[in-house]
Amino acid sequence: MAEKALEGIKVLDLARNIAGSYCGKLFADFGAEVIKVEPPEGNPLRKMCPFKGDEKDPEKSGTFFYLNTNKKSITLDITKKEGADVLKKLVEKADVIIEDFEPGKMKEFGLSYEELKNVNPKIIMTSITWFGQDGPYRDYKANNFVAYGLGGAMYVMRPTKWPDIRPAVLGGYQAEYTAGLIAYIATLSAIISPKVEGTWIDLSVMESVTSTLTGIMADYSYLGLSRRTLPWAIHGFPTQENYPCKDGYVNLTPGIGGTQVIADLIEKPEERENPLLVKAGARVKEPEKFEQLILPWLKEHKKWEITEKAQKLKLAFAPILSPGELLEDPQLKERKFFAKVDHPKMGEVTYPGAPAKLSESPWKEGRAPLLGEHTKEVLSEAGYSEDQINDLKEKGII
Repeated sequence: MAEKALEGIKVLDLARNIAGSYCGKLFADFGAEVIKVEPPEGNPLRKMCPFKGDEKDPEKSGTFFYLNTNKKSITLDITKKEGADVLKKLVEKADVIIEDFEPGKMKEFGLSYEELKNVNPKIIMTSITWFGQDGPYRDYKANNFVAYGLGGAMYVMRPTKWPDIRPAVLGGYQAEYTAGLIAYIATLSAIISPKVEGTWIDLSVMESVTSTLTGIMADYSYLGLSRRTLPWAIHGFPTQENYPCKDGYVNLTPGIGGTQVIADLIEKPEERENPLLVKAGARVKEPEKFEQLILPWLKEHKKWEITEKAQKLKLAFAPILSPGELLEDPQLKERKFFAKVDHPKMGEVTYPGAPAKLSESPWKEGRAPLLGEHTKEVLSEAGYSEDQINDLKEKGII
Protein backbone atom coordinates (compact mmCIF):
# COMPACT_ATOMS: atom_id res chain seq x y z
CA MET A 1 0.00 0.00 0.00
CA ALA A 2 1.30 3.49 -0.88
CA GLU A 3 2.50 5.61 1.99
CA LYS A 4 0.04 8.33 2.99
CA ALA A 5 1.09 11.94 2.43
CA LEU A 6 1.15 12.89 6.11
CA GLU A 7 2.21 9.55 7.54
CA GLY A 8 4.55 9.98 10.50
CA ILE A 9 2.92 13.18 11.75
CA LYS A 10 1.19 12.97 15.14
CA VAL A 11 -1.61 15.41 16.00
CA LEU A 12 -3.45 15.91 19.29
CA ASP A 13 -6.91 17.24 18.45
CA LEU A 14 -8.60 18.95 21.43
CA ALA A 15 -11.12 20.83 19.27
CA ARG A 16 -14.72 21.00 20.48
CA ASN A 17 -16.13 22.85 17.49
CA ILE A 18 -16.26 22.46 13.72
CA ALA A 19 -13.24 24.51 12.59
CA GLY A 20 -10.61 22.72 14.67
CA SER A 21 -12.20 19.33 14.12
CA TYR A 22 -12.19 19.86 10.34
CA CYS A 23 -8.54 20.87 10.49
CA GLY A 24 -7.78 17.64 12.35
CA LYS A 25 -9.91 15.61 9.91
CA LEU A 26 -7.84 16.77 6.95
CA PHE A 27 -4.66 15.66 8.73
CA ALA A 28 -6.17 12.26 9.58
CA ASP A 29 -7.62 11.59 6.14
CA PHE A 30 -4.26 12.21 4.50
CA GLY A 31 -2.42 9.84 6.80
CA ALA A 32 -1.43 11.61 10.01
CA GLU A 33 -2.06 9.90 13.34
CA VAL A 34 -4.70 12.15 14.90
CA ILE A 35 -5.77 11.55 18.48
CA LYS A 36 -9.10 13.13 19.40
CA VAL A 37 -8.84 14.13 23.05
CA GLU A 38 -12.37 14.15 24.45
CA PRO A 39 -13.66 14.94 27.94
CA PRO A 40 -14.94 11.80 29.75
CA GLU A 41 -18.54 12.74 28.87
CA GLY A 42 -17.66 13.06 25.17
CA ASN A 43 -16.93 15.81 22.66
CA PRO A 44 -19.77 18.38 22.27
CA LEU A 45 -20.06 17.52 18.56
CA ARG A 46 -21.40 14.10 19.56
CA LYS A 47 -24.59 15.89 20.60
CA MET A 48 -24.98 17.62 17.26
CA CYS A 49 -27.58 16.49 14.73
CA PRO A 50 -28.27 14.86 12.37
CA PHE A 51 -28.38 11.45 14.04
CA LYS A 52 -28.50 8.15 12.14
CA GLY A 53 -32.07 6.89 12.22
CA ASP A 54 -33.03 10.07 14.10
CA GLU A 55 -31.86 8.32 17.28
CA LYS A 56 -30.11 10.76 19.61
CA ASP A 57 -27.03 8.73 20.47
CA PRO A 58 -23.51 10.17 20.96
CA GLU A 59 -22.17 7.42 18.69
CA LYS A 60 -24.63 8.23 15.89
CA SER A 61 -24.03 11.93 15.24
CA GLY A 62 -23.45 12.52 11.54
CA THR A 63 -21.62 15.76 12.30
CA PHE A 64 -19.17 14.09 14.67
CA PHE A 65 -18.70 11.19 12.26
CA TYR A 66 -17.81 13.39 9.28
CA LEU A 67 -15.45 15.66 11.22
CA ASN A 68 -13.55 12.84 12.93
CA THR A 69 -12.97 10.15 10.33
CA ASN A 70 -9.70 8.22 10.71
CA LYS A 71 -8.98 9.66 14.16
CA LYS A 72 -8.35 7.79 17.40
CA SER A 73 -10.36 8.76 20.48
CA ILE A 74 -9.17 8.99 24.05
CA THR A 75 -11.06 10.41 27.02
CA LEU A 76 -9.10 12.80 29.21
CA ASP A 77 -10.13 15.57 31.59
CA ILE A 78 -7.49 18.20 30.90
CA THR A 79 -9.19 20.64 33.29
CA LYS A 80 -7.69 18.63 36.18
CA LYS A 81 -3.96 18.68 36.91
CA GLU A 82 -3.54 14.92 36.51
CA GLY A 83 -5.28 15.10 33.14
CA ALA A 84 -3.13 18.04 32.06
CA ASP A 85 -0.03 16.07 33.07
CA VAL A 86 -1.16 13.14 30.91
CA LEU A 87 -1.60 15.50 27.95
CA LYS A 88 1.91 16.87 28.49
CA LYS A 89 3.19 13.30 28.34
CA LEU A 90 1.45 12.87 24.98
CA VAL A 91 2.84 16.20 23.76
CA GLU A 92 6.37 14.84 24.19
CA LYS A 93 6.00 12.77 21.02
CA ALA A 94 3.47 14.92 19.15
CA ASP A 95 4.07 17.31 16.27
CA VAL A 96 0.85 19.36 16.46
CA ILE A 97 -1.81 20.23 19.02
CA ILE A 98 -5.09 21.75 17.82
CA GLU A 99 -7.29 23.55 20.36
CA ASP A 100 -10.24 25.93 20.26
CA PHE A 101 -10.73 26.97 23.88
CA GLU A 102 -11.43 30.59 24.78
CA PRO A 103 -8.31 32.79 24.96
CA GLY A 104 -6.48 32.15 28.22
CA LYS A 105 -8.16 28.82 28.99
CA MET A 106 -5.19 26.66 28.02
CA LYS A 107 -3.04 28.73 30.37
CA GLU A 108 -5.57 28.11 33.16
CA PHE A 109 -5.18 24.39 32.55
CA GLY A 110 -1.39 24.68 32.73
CA LEU A 111 -1.20 23.95 29.01
CA SER A 112 -0.19 27.27 27.46
CA TYR A 113 2.10 27.28 24.44
CA GLU A 114 5.02 28.36 26.64
CA GLU A 115 4.45 25.42 28.99
CA LEU A 116 4.03 22.91 26.20
CA LYS A 117 7.11 24.22 24.43
CA ASN A 118 9.09 23.40 27.56
CA VAL A 119 7.87 19.83 27.19
CA ASN A 120 8.49 19.66 23.41
CA PRO A 121 10.40 22.58 21.83
CA LYS A 122 9.22 21.53 18.36
CA ILE A 123 5.50 21.46 19.14
CA ILE A 124 3.19 23.40 16.83
CA MET A 125 0.12 24.66 18.64
CA THR A 126 -2.81 25.78 16.48
CA SER A 127 -5.28 27.84 18.50
CA ILE A 128 -8.58 28.57 16.76
CA THR A 129 -10.84 31.18 18.34
CA TRP A 130 -13.65 33.34 17.03
CA PHE A 131 -11.65 36.59 17.17
CA GLY A 132 -8.05 35.75 18.05
CA GLN A 133 -5.93 35.83 21.18
CA ASP A 134 -6.04 39.62 21.58
CA GLY A 135 -8.05 42.67 20.56
CA PRO A 136 -11.30 44.16 21.93
CA TYR A 137 -13.42 41.20 20.74
CA ARG A 138 -11.20 38.40 22.08
CA ASP A 139 -13.49 37.43 24.96
CA TYR A 140 -16.78 37.69 23.07
CA LYS A 141 -18.89 34.59 22.55
CA ALA A 142 -19.83 33.89 18.93
CA ASN A 143 -21.16 31.36 16.44
CA ASN A 144 -21.04 30.79 12.71
CA PHE A 145 -23.54 33.59 11.94
CA VAL A 146 -21.70 36.11 14.10
CA ALA A 147 -18.35 35.37 12.47
CA TYR A 148 -19.89 35.41 9.01
CA GLY A 149 -21.52 38.78 9.68
CA LEU A 150 -18.60 40.47 11.43
CA GLY A 151 -16.20 39.03 8.86
CA GLY A 152 -17.99 40.97 6.10
CA ALA A 153 -19.24 38.03 4.02
CA MET A 154 -22.88 38.40 5.00
CA TYR A 155 -22.95 42.02 3.80
CA VAL A 156 -22.21 41.05 0.22
CA MET A 157 -24.46 37.97 0.17
CA ARG A 158 -27.65 39.49 -1.18
CA PRO A 159 -29.91 38.51 -4.07
CA THR A 160 -28.43 39.83 -7.28
CA LYS A 161 -31.74 41.22 -8.48
CA TRP A 162 -32.50 43.20 -5.34
CA PRO A 163 -29.16 44.04 -3.67
CA ASP A 164 -30.67 46.69 -1.39
CA ILE A 165 -32.67 44.21 0.69
CA ARG A 166 -31.37 42.62 3.90
CA PRO A 167 -28.14 40.58 3.87
CA ALA A 168 -28.27 36.79 3.68
CA VAL A 169 -25.98 33.96 4.76
CA LEU A 170 -24.84 30.75 3.15
CA GLY A 171 -26.29 27.57 4.58
CA GLY A 172 -24.35 25.30 6.89
CA TYR A 173 -21.26 26.36 8.83
CA GLN A 174 -19.25 28.07 6.11
CA ALA A 175 -17.31 30.40 8.42
CA GLU A 176 -16.07 27.50 10.52
CA TYR A 177 -15.19 25.23 7.61
CA THR A 178 -13.27 28.11 6.02
CA ALA A 179 -11.36 28.65 9.26
CA GLY A 180 -10.64 24.93 9.55
CA LEU A 181 -9.20 24.82 6.04
CA ILE A 182 -7.02 27.87 6.65
CA ALA A 183 -5.88 26.39 9.98
CA TYR A 184 -4.87 23.22 8.13
CA ILE A 185 -2.87 25.23 5.57
CA ALA A 186 -1.19 27.33 8.27
CA THR A 187 -0.29 24.27 10.31
CA LEU A 188 1.13 22.44 7.30
CA SER A 189 3.17 25.55 6.49
CA ALA A 190 4.69 25.43 9.96
CA ILE A 191 5.39 21.69 9.64
CA ILE A 192 7.27 21.95 6.35
CA SER A 193 9.11 25.21 7.09
CA PRO A 194 12.85 24.60 7.51
CA LYS A 195 13.00 27.78 9.62
CA VAL A 196 10.39 26.80 12.18
CA GLU A 197 11.02 24.74 15.30
CA GLY A 198 7.87 25.07 17.27
CA THR A 199 5.33 27.83 16.77
CA TRP A 200 2.01 29.10 18.06
CA ILE A 201 -0.59 29.68 15.37
CA ASP A 202 -3.22 32.24 16.42
CA LEU A 203 -6.15 31.81 14.05
CA SER A 204 -9.32 33.92 14.10
CA VAL A 205 -12.52 32.65 12.47
CA MET A 206 -13.58 36.25 11.79
CA GLU A 207 -10.30 37.00 10.00
CA SER A 208 -10.53 33.75 8.05
CA VAL A 209 -13.87 34.93 6.65
CA THR A 210 -12.56 38.42 5.85
CA SER A 211 -9.51 36.95 4.09
CA THR A 212 -11.75 35.16 1.60
CA LEU A 213 -13.76 38.15 0.37
CA THR A 214 -11.96 38.00 -3.00
CA GLY A 215 -11.56 41.48 -4.47
CA ILE A 216 -14.29 43.09 -2.41
CA MET A 217 -11.95 44.72 0.10
CA ALA A 218 -9.70 45.89 -2.71
CA ASP A 219 -12.70 47.44 -4.45
CA TYR A 220 -13.39 49.51 -1.37
CA SER A 221 -9.74 50.43 -0.83
CA TYR A 222 -9.19 51.57 -4.43
CA LEU A 223 -12.61 52.62 -5.65
CA GLY A 224 -14.54 53.55 -2.51
CA LEU A 225 -17.45 51.26 -3.39
CA SER A 226 -18.92 48.34 -1.51
CA ARG A 227 -20.48 45.42 -3.29
CA ARG A 228 -23.86 44.58 -1.85
CA THR A 229 -24.44 41.48 -3.90
CA LEU A 230 -22.60 38.71 -5.63
CA PRO A 231 -20.39 40.19 -8.35
CA TRP A 232 -22.40 38.97 -11.32
CA ALA A 233 -24.91 41.82 -11.28
CA ILE A 234 -22.59 44.80 -11.06
CA HIS A 235 -20.41 46.73 -13.50
CA GLY A 236 -22.86 46.02 -16.34
CA PHE A 237 -22.93 42.25 -16.02
CA PRO A 238 -26.31 40.55 -16.40
CA THR A 239 -28.30 39.01 -13.63
CA GLN A 240 -27.38 35.57 -12.42
CA GLU A 241 -30.13 33.81 -10.53
CA ASN A 242 -31.47 30.40 -9.65
CA TYR A 243 -34.88 29.95 -11.26
CA PRO A 244 -37.53 27.27 -10.72
CA CYS A 245 -38.14 24.66 -13.35
CA LYS A 246 -40.29 21.53 -13.61
CA ASP A 247 -38.16 19.39 -11.27
CA GLY A 248 -36.20 21.87 -9.17
CA TYR A 249 -33.98 24.82 -10.03
CA VAL A 250 -31.51 25.89 -12.68
CA ASN A 251 -28.81 28.53 -12.50
CA LEU A 252 -28.95 31.11 -15.27
CA THR A 253 -25.98 33.06 -16.52
CA PRO A 254 -27.35 34.73 -19.65
CA GLY A 255 -23.97 36.08 -20.73
CA ILE A 256 -21.99 39.31 -20.71
CA GLY A 257 -23.07 40.63 -24.08
CA GLY A 258 -26.30 40.30 -26.01
CA THR A 259 -27.86 36.88 -25.55
CA GLN A 260 -30.50 36.76 -28.22
CA VAL A 261 -30.26 32.97 -28.39
CA ILE A 262 -32.37 32.86 -25.22
CA ALA A 263 -35.25 33.46 -27.62
CA ASP A 264 -34.33 30.20 -29.35
CA LEU A 265 -34.04 28.43 -26.01
CA ILE A 266 -37.57 29.36 -24.94
CA GLU A 267 -38.88 28.74 -28.47
CA LYS A 268 -39.90 32.35 -29.07
CA PRO A 269 -37.75 33.54 -32.01
CA GLU A 270 -39.91 36.67 -32.26
CA GLU A 271 -38.27 37.90 -29.02
CA ARG A 272 -34.75 38.04 -30.49
CA GLU A 273 -34.81 41.85 -30.64
CA ASN A 274 -36.32 42.26 -27.18
CA PRO A 275 -34.06 44.72 -25.27
CA LEU A 276 -34.01 42.27 -22.35
CA LEU A 277 -32.13 39.84 -24.59
CA VAL A 278 -30.04 42.39 -26.46
CA LYS A 279 -28.76 44.52 -23.59
CA ALA A 280 -27.33 43.20 -20.32
CA GLY A 281 -28.21 46.45 -18.59
CA ALA A 282 -31.88 46.01 -19.41
CA ARG A 283 -31.96 42.67 -17.58
CA VAL A 284 -30.23 44.17 -14.56
CA LYS A 285 -32.59 47.15 -14.51
CA GLU A 286 -35.83 45.18 -14.91
CA PRO A 287 -35.24 41.63 -13.65
CA GLU A 288 -38.97 41.08 -13.09
CA LYS A 289 -39.69 41.52 -16.80
CA PHE A 290 -36.88 39.13 -17.67
CA GLU A 291 -38.44 36.57 -15.33
CA GLN A 292 -41.88 37.00 -16.92
CA LEU A 293 -40.29 36.26 -20.29
CA ILE A 294 -38.38 33.11 -19.35
CA LEU A 295 -40.14 31.51 -16.35
CA PRO A 296 -43.17 30.01 -18.16
CA TRP A 297 -40.88 27.97 -20.43
CA LEU A 298 -38.56 26.92 -17.60
CA LYS A 299 -41.43 25.59 -15.52
CA GLU A 300 -42.45 23.26 -18.34
CA HIS A 301 -39.00 21.63 -18.65
CA LYS A 302 -36.63 19.62 -16.42
CA LYS A 303 -33.28 20.93 -15.19
CA TRP A 304 -31.00 18.65 -17.23
CA GLU A 305 -33.14 19.10 -20.34
CA ILE A 306 -32.83 22.87 -19.94
CA THR A 307 -29.10 22.66 -19.27
CA GLU A 308 -28.29 20.50 -22.28
CA LYS A 309 -30.30 22.68 -24.66
CA ALA A 310 -28.84 25.89 -23.22
CA GLN A 311 -25.26 24.66 -23.46
CA LYS A 312 -25.73 23.76 -27.12
CA LEU A 313 -26.66 27.43 -27.56
CA LYS A 314 -23.50 28.42 -25.60
CA LEU A 315 -25.47 29.64 -22.60
CA ALA A 316 -23.82 28.93 -19.26
CA PHE A 317 -26.80 27.36 -17.53
CA ALA A 318 -26.43 24.65 -14.90
CA PRO A 319 -28.73 22.48 -12.79
CA ILE A 320 -28.95 23.02 -9.03
CA LEU A 321 -28.43 19.62 -7.43
CA SER A 322 -29.86 18.53 -4.10
CA PRO A 323 -27.84 16.31 -1.71
CA GLY A 324 -29.80 13.29 -2.92
CA GLU A 325 -29.02 14.12 -6.54
CA LEU A 326 -25.33 14.55 -5.73
CA LEU A 327 -25.20 10.95 -4.50
CA GLU A 328 -26.40 9.81 -7.94
CA ASP A 329 -24.46 12.33 -10.04
CA PRO A 330 -22.53 10.51 -12.81
CA GLN A 331 -19.47 12.79 -12.52
CA LEU A 332 -19.07 12.15 -8.79
CA LYS A 333 -19.80 8.44 -9.27
CA GLU A 334 -17.17 8.12 -11.98
CA ARG A 335 -14.58 9.75 -9.72
CA LYS A 336 -15.71 7.66 -6.72
CA PHE A 337 -16.09 10.81 -4.64
CA PHE A 338 -18.38 9.37 -1.96
CA ALA A 339 -16.89 6.89 0.48
CA LYS A 340 -18.63 4.03 2.26
CA VAL A 341 -17.48 2.55 5.56
CA ASP A 342 -18.92 0.36 8.28
CA HIS A 343 -19.45 1.78 11.76
CA PRO A 344 -20.07 -0.36 14.88
CA LYS A 345 -23.17 1.59 15.86
CA MET A 346 -24.44 3.11 12.61
CA GLY A 347 -23.80 0.32 10.15
CA GLU A 348 -22.86 1.41 6.63
CA VAL A 349 -22.24 5.14 6.32
CA THR A 350 -21.81 7.09 3.08
CA TYR A 351 -19.99 10.40 3.32
CA PRO A 352 -18.08 12.92 1.15
CA GLY A 353 -14.63 11.63 0.30
CA ALA A 354 -11.30 13.14 -0.65
CA PRO A 355 -11.26 16.92 -1.29
CA ALA A 356 -8.22 16.33 -3.51
CA LYS A 357 -6.65 13.31 -5.19
CA LEU A 358 -2.93 12.64 -4.68
CA SER A 359 -1.68 10.09 -7.21
CA GLU A 360 1.20 8.69 -5.14
CA SER A 361 -0.16 9.07 -1.60
CA PRO A 362 -3.90 8.48 -1.65
CA TRP A 363 -6.47 9.71 0.82
CA LYS A 364 -7.97 6.95 2.93
CA GLU A 365 -11.49 5.97 3.83
CA GLY A 366 -12.21 5.48 7.50
CA ARG A 367 -14.79 5.84 10.23
CA ALA A 368 -15.00 8.07 13.29
CA PRO A 369 -13.94 6.49 16.59
CA LEU A 370 -16.21 5.44 19.42
CA LEU A 371 -15.87 7.51 22.58
CA GLY A 372 -12.60 6.57 24.28
CA GLU A 373 -12.03 3.68 21.89
CA HIS A 374 -8.25 4.12 21.88
CA THR A 375 -7.60 5.42 25.41
CA LYS A 376 -5.80 2.31 26.65
CA GLU A 377 -3.82 1.91 23.42
CA VAL A 378 -2.61 5.51 23.33
CA LEU A 379 -1.73 5.72 27.02
CA SER A 380 0.08 2.39 26.90
CA GLU A 381 2.19 3.65 23.99
CA ALA A 382 2.97 6.76 26.06
CA GLY A 383 4.38 4.55 28.84
CA TYR A 384 1.46 4.20 31.24
CA SER A 385 1.04 0.82 32.92
CA GLU A 386 -2.29 -0.95 33.19
CA ASP A 387 -2.43 -0.10 36.91
CA GLN A 388 -1.81 3.60 36.18
CA ILE A 389 -4.51 3.60 33.51
CA ASN A 390 -6.99 1.96 35.89
CA ASP A 391 -6.08 4.51 38.57
CA LEU A 392 -6.78 7.40 36.16
CA LYS A 393 -10.09 5.80 35.29
CA GLU A 394 -11.11 5.44 38.94
CA LYS A 395 -10.33 9.12 39.54
CA GLY A 396 -12.49 10.18 36.56
CA ILE A 397 -9.49 11.57 34.65
CA ILE A 398 -10.14 9.27 31.68
